[in-house]
Amino acid sequence: MATAKRVLRCHNCGAILQSDSPKQIGYISKEIIENGVPRIPYCNNCYQKMVTLNAGSLLHETDKDIIKILNDAVATDSLIVWVVDLFSFNGTLNPDVVRKVKKLNVIVIGSKRDLFPKDVTDSMLIRYLDERFSEFGINPVDIKLIGNEDQIDINTLRQAFKEQRKYRDIYLIGEVNSGKTTLINKFLKNYVNTTKWQIKTELYPGTNSSVLEIPLSNSSYLYELPDLSNSTSVLSKVEKDLQKIIVPKKEVVMTRKFIGEGSAIMVGNLAVLYIISGHRTSVRTFMSEKTEIKVCAINKVDDLLKLNLKKKFCRPVSERFDSFRDYDMFEYELEDDDLRHDISVEGLCWFSTRGKGQTLRILLPKGCAVKECLSKVR
Repeated sequence: MATAKRVLRCHNCGAILQSDSPKQIGYISKEIIENGVPRIPYCNNCYQKMVTLNAGSLLHETDKDIIKILNDAVATDSLIVWVVDLFSFNGTLNPDVVRKVKKLNVIVIGSKRDLFPKDVTDSMLIRYLDERFSEFGINPVDIKLIGNEDQIDINTLRQAFKEQRKYRDIYLIGEVNSGKTTLINKFLKNYVNTTKWQIKTELYPGTNSSVLEIPLSNSSYLYELPDLSNSTSVLSKVEKDLQKIIVPKKEVVMTRKFIGEGSAIMVGNLAVLYIISGHRTSVRTFMSEKTEIKVCAINKVDDLLKLNLKKKFCRPVSERFDSFRDYDMFEYELEDDDLRHDISVEGLCWFSTRGKGQTLRILLPKGCAVKECLSKVR
């Protein structure tokens, strides 16, 4: 009888993984194999691309107080609950926070589930979160999705917290507008205090930051930490009135456009995507209901941006970006794999297209995070 053996493939490019020839596709270091194949494996080439991609241009601002507080979480082997906004999140994580919590148990909660189209399944979004966190060496012990406050099943979440914390403390983290406050509000509305301690907000010892402390038992607490900076998000780069436009209040809008060489998709003056080489391509753009996109002929990108700044034919338009020097530019060579890939701009939108060997270029405000990976919605 034949012996069955699982063939391991790179999760990104699909190449069969091998550790014999570094010059051949699918190469993965023997050390990685010997230490146990990761749950979501990548060949060395794809892994390096993901690690180095635009990292040099990103400035992650981390509150020193948050790191001090997380030192206590590590010392007590506490449970981390990390809330992310499913719309704004593009898979970019704060490296300082990752280094602190990667050895702890982490529950990931994806918020604003209710804003996604009806044909997007929970399993799609859970898989996406699992893949993105796994890239950073965090293998979540559980992943939950929540919508608005009325749609949060707090009893299910409380049970998940209880099972994973093992009588230890919980540290709740998340960026500005991540949905962390919505979760806490729901938690408190259904909270019954059976301890001798009171809920309180006070300065965390050794810091200048106020932390909400909710007693879970006579010897353990849930700590809601200050918001993590979203300094790599488009939301942190634009005016407040524009933030209200690009943050969705209703179901996320999906628009399909075709672009070929010589044409581009504009998202206000906050992102421009176009083809450098390759066949005419269908691109889906996922964005808020008030955000506008247009397909434009493109000869010189800087002229196109200046024209939009003046005439505002595609909104939102930020007055903060009035020169070509205010933008970063990135190129992506997609594999000819016929798989759907996302190019996600943190806080603004994401583009989705099938890999046909095309080379895409994207412009976005300096310091904003952009990431290419297999599609969130497949």
